[in-house]
Amino acid sequence: MQGIRSELFYELTTPVYPGDYYNTVYLNPIDYSAILPYTTVKRTGGKVIPLLFYNYFQDKYDVTLGENSLVQPYYEFLTDALLAQCNRSSCFNLKVKDNATILPDSAFILEVKINKNITTAKMMDKNVVWFIPNEGGDVIFGYSKWEVNRPVSSLEISARLMQHGNCLWEKTYAVDQDLSYQRRGIEAPARAYQTCIDDMAECLSYTTKGIVENISQNIHLLMLREQAH
Repeated sequence: MQGIRSELFYELTTPVYPGDYYNTVYLNPIDYSAILPYTTVKRTGGKVIPLLFYNYFQDKYDVTLGENSLVQPYYEFLTDALLAQCNRSSCFNLKVKDNATILPDSAFILEVKINKNITTAKMMDKNVVWFIPNEGGDVIFGYSKWEVNRPVSSLEISARLMQHGNCLWEKTYAVDQDLSYQRRGIEAPARAYQTCIDDMAECLSYTTKGIVENISQNIHLLMLREQAH
């Protein structure tokens, strides 16, 4: 699985903000993803049913997504997602803060920290073999099938807005996105591995989408109140 990679992606669905930007908010660079560096696969159990003419084998695995399986590091994806969402549907302009630029104390600074980032999935390998006695020699045939149980993402992100060294707003978002009820049966192992990575990336993408939309909306409302004063 180490050579398989997938892309984090989702479509923007919130309406475009129709007015002008009231303020500019500067995002402190995010440089930590809180995710395992490498995808891991752990065998969690199995089953063997040996019969006279029929054998059944089953192996179960837990898969945990690592950043090496992503085309783009997660912290970069989160940064891009915040920029796209805020600059589309909010009354403020979001820019990444340049560490070489000194901003005035009155500048709005957004600090975002990824506290928890775990995405897992389950895979199952099923093998069935039949033995049929024959005078000319036993006939052996069977099939192999992989089952991918779609993943669960557990994501926790903290955000706070600073101005003049004071915290104007702070919130921690904790979301568990569960897609495990959707199950896929796939025969080829290589295709099963790719499907597992793709499904985990999809789950993490949509978990991120919900949090990013909430951050954008919360700061949008705060900026509207600031403008009204």
